[in-house]
Order: sequence, then C-alpha cells, then structure tokens
Amino acid sequence: MGFPRPQKRPFQACYNQGVTEHFTWGVVLQKEPVGEADNEYSVFTWDVGKIRARATSSRKILSRLAGHLEPGTLSLVRIARKNEEGRFRMAEALSEEKTKSASALRVLSFAESLIPLEQPDINMFAFLRSLVTEGVVSEAKSYAKLLKLAGFDPEEAKCGICGGNEIAYFSPQDIMFLCAPCLRKRTSLPKSG
Repeated sequence: MGFPRPQKRPFQACYNQGVTEHFTWGVVLQKEPVGEADNEYSVFTWDVGKIRARATSSRKILSRLAGHLEPGTLSLVRIARKNEEGRFRMAEALSEEKTKSASALRVLSFAESLIPLEQPDINMFAFLRSLVTEGVVSEAKSYAKLLKLAGFDPEEAKCGICGGNEIAYFSPQDIMFLCAPCLRKRTSLPKSG
C-alpha cells in the first residue's frame, strides 16, 4: 500500500475541553525507555514537526503500540496533549512501512539531534519519509541533504574555528562545521568537568 495523498489536509486536529488531538503521519526517529514500562518516542510528524510523545506501557509484552513505533518506521499516529505547554501522549499508531537499512537509521538518528521541536516542514517530512520507504542511496548525500533542509548548507559552509573551506564534520551540539585538522584538535583535547 502506497503513501495515500490527502484530499484537503494531511491531518485532523480535534480540540475538545483543552485537549488537542492530532491524527497524522509520522516518521519515528528515536525511542528511549522511561520509567518501568513506558517509552518516549521522537517522531517527525507531517503537521506538527518533531515531537516527543510518551507511550504508556509500551514496553509491556502485550503492548499494541510497540511494534508500530520502532525507529525507522512510517506510521499513522494519534497524539494528544492537554494544553499548549503540555507533553504529548501517544494514543494510537499503525505502521505503514519500516526501513531495514542501517544507514537510513543512522541518518534518522542524526536528524533527531538536528531538528528542533514543533517546527513543521513538509519538505523535511518528505525527505525523512523517503529514507524509510526508499532507503539510502548514498549516506554522505543523505547527510548533506538533511543539513541543507535544516538550514545548514554544507556547500557554502566554512570551518567554525579556522574558517577553512574543506569541511569534514558538522557538530549538532555546537551547531557548526569543522575541517579535519580542527576536528582532530577538538577530539584530542581532554574533557574538562
């Protein structure tokens, strides 16, 4: 079954007594265990952008959500939150497709560290969806396209330390590009703290 094209809007949003509920497509970027039986998922959705949503009891053996929310899965999800500042809860999920490519999972993991929360971007969603459905042809080109979509064009970049043009690495923590010599200097420095 292919990716369905929505008629008017790609999602449904329902507002009921202070609870906002979205029924939308999402690409699962990452999952982290929380508490005894819950998971927190990082999902890039069509209409909200990247969100973090908690799924209650998703680590239990009889969980209906667990198989549909593995990293690298394109799923139809229903998420809800009580108010604008509240935390998202995962209510339902139905997986459409799952990637088997290790390189696609690495690119999705990098995307999770790069993309800010709740910034919708249909082009980014289309790219992440294509990673899941079509896989990765070239990992280096996928990283470059991801960086360009996020607003960090590697073709125009310079090293954030020395200003050199030969870029070898992008640091999401520092939000800067580094050349190979500066990267070696940074990684050889002892960590303070």
